[in-house]
Amino acid sequence: MTATTREAAKTLIHVGFRRGSHAEEILLLLRQLSPAEFRWFEDRSGVETATDVSAKTKEEAIENARKVFKLASFRTLKCGFRYTLPERDEHGMNALFFQMKASLLSPNGIYFDEEMGHNCFVQNMSLEAKKLLTQLNKENRL
Repeated sequence: MTATTREAAKTLIHVGFRRGSHAEEILLLLRQLSPAEFRWFEDRSGVETATDVSAKTKEEAIENARKVFKLASFRTLKCGFRYTLPERDEHGMNALFFQMKASLLSPNGIYFDEEMGHNCFVQNMSLEAKKLLTQLNKENRL
């Protein structure tokens, strides 16, 4: 496996938070390790440690994290709402971190979503999500 393959294999998909034993907030990063493996990592001061929470799809991984970290006040980062083009749907869907990143990094906010096969854009991202994107980008951890 080459360095670029390793990097591609650890793509950041989404972000969550949970409470630690001393009520501190712990950053959780959902990464895609292979086409059929998504795993949550705890981030403590820039050091990522794999958790036991994983799944074959990103949706299952998020649901599993909700179950496992339920008593630890698990929440996902508010990354805005994703709308599809050319016919914009009325309500949009909750965007994942990688979708928000794609929208923010494109010149006009529109990006092509390969899974959906449509152009999309994301609106109403939280300030917390934008700050985290900037921080992780500076640390080259996206």
